[in-house]
Amino acid sequence: MRSLKNQSGSVIIFITLVVVLLLVVVGMGLDTGWVVYSRSMGQRAVDMAALAGAAGVAAGNPAKVKANVETLNTTNDYVKASGNQIDGTVNGNNVTLIHYDAKATPQIQLATGVTGSSVGNANGARVALEQTNPHTGNTSNTPISTPSFLMPLMNAVAPVFNFGSGRNTPASTNVNVSAVAVIESQPSLPFAVNGCCEAVNGILPAGCVSDWTQETASPIQWNQTPSGGSNPNNSGWTTYFDRSVSSPDVIELIDKIAACQGTGGANVGDNICTNNGSQTPDLRELEILIGPNPNEPLCYLAPIIPSSSNFTGCSNTITAFAQICPLAICGPGVNGNKNQNLCTQPNSFGKYVLAKVKSCSITDRNKAAVSQCYSLHLVREPQVGM
Repeated sequence: MRSLKNQSGSVIIFITLVVVLLLVVVGMGLDTGWVVYSRSMGQRAVDMAALAGAAGVAAGNPAKVKANVETLNTTNDYVKASGNQIDGTVNGNNVTLIHYDAKATPQIQLATGVTGSSVGNANGARVALEQTNPHTGNTSNTPISTPSFLMPLMNAVAPVFNFGSGRNTPASTNVNVSAVAVIESQPSLPFAVNGCCEAVNGILPAGCVSDWTQETASPIQWNQTPSGGSNPNNSGWTTYFDRSVSSPDVIELIDKIAACQGTGGANVGDNICTNNGSQTPDLRELEILIGPNPNEPLCYLAPIIPSSSNFTGCSNTITAFAQICPLAICGPGVNGNKNQNLCTQPNSFGKYVLAKVKSCSITDRNKAAVSQCYSLHLVREPQVGM
């Protein structure tokens, strides 16, 4: 008589279950590892691309944005990067120009006025590898497709365990990554301008004699002449928040400016320290900030202080910034080697920097193409939980 307690073959069933369980655990580990790796490598790629794109925004050139972003494609090593490269086309599948305002809601908005030759009001770039752009709603279909191990395994074993004839579960996982980088121009020239005048709708502010911002060269003077006297000063030296405005400190700052370093973060409403005087060594050093082509000068930001300021002490308040493009250093004892044919004032006029003053009313430093010196930084993107 056969025993009803025969357990032969039960070990095979147990081993089979254990093997399947181990495969599931291994599969989960592999899949999780792949996703983490894909996200890490992809995030690094879009972070770098966003910073490069923002540098193109700072230049005010959509073509520069595209070129900067796509240059990095040769070194990208996220999963399947060769078949899913980042397209640098502005407002295309991967790059969106944005306007960032930390005080607004939402902080990140689509830039306006963007054309093939203009970045409009953009002050940053968003670069993403994703299925859908949350800002535009457009489907780009460019996420990082990451191979899965567990889903194909479940598809294969489903018929064995009578789960059906197999599942249509995707054999890969889509990983979405994005980054936003913004620009911030640096106030950099080591002098403050006294009551710089810019016409608004053709009307000059009260007390202004001429408009400095008509793309004509304007003399920025240091004559040690009291305000209102003959050839009065219209500028004074500043190292911004450092009380020492002596010649060695100004020269040190000029040398840093040449590499776009060390200017600090002065804003409208801040008080800065200023000093009067021609300081001939400082004027000579300023020549290193003059570009090689006077028709395409290098431009920097300089603080504007009230016309009543006397260039002494640390109580002069920044009311705006001027976009100033130095052309030549002029005057007795300071004439340099660059563009001296532009120095037409007689020696009795005094020592001065001849410059184009393109604007005197910049209150938002986060604009494109207003300065030679910018800082770039990544910002959080609440729309995607980053």
